[in-house]
Amino acid sequence: MSYSVQDIRSVALVGQSNSGKTSLVEALLQCSGAIGSMGSLERGDTVCDFDPLEREYRHSLSSALAHCSHAGAEINLIDTPGYPDFIGQAIAALAAVETALVVVNAQSGIELMTRRMMALAAERGLCRILVVNKIDAERLDLPGLVAELRETFGKEVLPINLPADGGSRVVDCFFTPDGEADFSSVAEAHQALVDQVVEVDEELMARYLEQGEISPEELHEPFERALREGHLIPLCFVSARTGAGVDELLEILARLAPNPLEGNPPLFLKGQGPDAQPFRSPPILRPTCWPTCSRW
Repeated sequence: MSYSVQDIRSVALVGQSNSGKTSLVEALLQCSGAIGSMGSLERGDTVCDFDPLEREYRHSLSSALAHCSHAGAEINLIDTPGYPDFIGQAIAALAAVETALVVVNAQSGIELMTRRMMALAAERGLCRILVVNKIDAERLDLPGLVAELRETFGKEVLPINLPADGGSRVVDCFFTPDGEADFSSVAEAHQALVDQVVEVDEELMARYLEQGEISPEELHEPFERALREGHLIPLCFVSARTGAGVDELLEILARLAPNPLEGNPPLFLKGQGPDAQPFRSPPILRPTCWPTCSRW
């Protein structure tokens, strides 16, 4: 199947070990139809953790590649290790993508690698999306976690969907903001997203203040700009185990994540020694086809 550069989405899943990155990749592949059924760490049959040592220890030791298709987009996924000992693998993966999915364990909250990968992704000018996984777990304080994420990473962190029915599904807050969530208000979350996005475009803001409503289609370009500038960090909720929110995450990646021509160009150093100065090259083209899974 042929596709253009505009159809490509390159994404690295980063974050603390045990946040569920490998399981989330499995869920994304299964939901998109790339694989027939999900593997598990317990059985040792996941797509990305195929090394014998990874199967034995039940966690990633190296980064691995996978890809899937959804809504006309070709989504390249890099599953990275979460232990600080292997952070070099995660850092290397950031150079190959436009978007960093920073996965957070809903039970553990913000951890060391959450902070480090958010900072490293920001330094590289990557679009960042926070993904709260394991929303089906018991005794969670998701409103408290949202408040903690906003306090730690700034008011730019805004929910793009919210859990509903006890975490068994999620409701969209951007494209079709209808329904009731387990906490907060879907309408208020939608309003906050629109208010944040229009701030990057003065003409659009003036029209928004005059008309009072802007369609999601009109917000696509300023949404991309807000992501690139770090003015918006979408927050979404999933359960890789039950599949809640996985299809919605695929929609976000396909419809809102930047392609290689939209993301910020990579940051390089020009010169030598202490006089080296950072600069961004013109946009480059990523590979248009990656294998289903290969060692990074």
